[in-house]
Amino acid sequence: MARFEFKMEPLLTHRRRLEDERQRALAVLLREKLILETQLRNQQQSISEDKQRLSGALAGRVDVDSIRRHAAHNHRLAVRAQQIAIRLFELTRQIEAARVALVEATKQRKAIELLRDKRFDRWRKRQQRKATAELDELATQKYGRKRREVAA
Repeated sequence: MARFEFKMEPLLTHRRRLEDERQRALAVLLREKLILETQLRNQQQSISEDKQRLSGALAGRVDVDSIRRHAAHNHRLAVRAQQIAIRLFELTRQIEAARVALVEATKQRKAIELLRDKRFDRWRKRQQRKATAELDELATQKYGRKRREVAA
């Protein structure tokens, strides 16, 4: 029996590969976003805990050096949290661009798959018509032989 051959299979393979690459790129960005969000939460928690310790240090005898160290540490944490927030903002735009690229790659792959499916359906119908024509021919030949046998 004949086998279906899609001449654009290399293009379909290429488009699948591009889609996979876009998925991986998006996954890398989403993973980085998750890590940064965790770091930001940790920074915010550290700032909150440091403020609580600072308020405890203000009760009773006040140690100015300790307060200065707390303030410097808290400032470093706030700067780092701000850097993380800026990176998250940039990353959000990159993620959106990566999603758009993935959607486009998916559309392109599906377009080729749709073309393949249509061509396969056409091929299958041609094969069925050929098989039907062959069966009709065999039936006609068999009928012709029987008529000759009856006439003889």
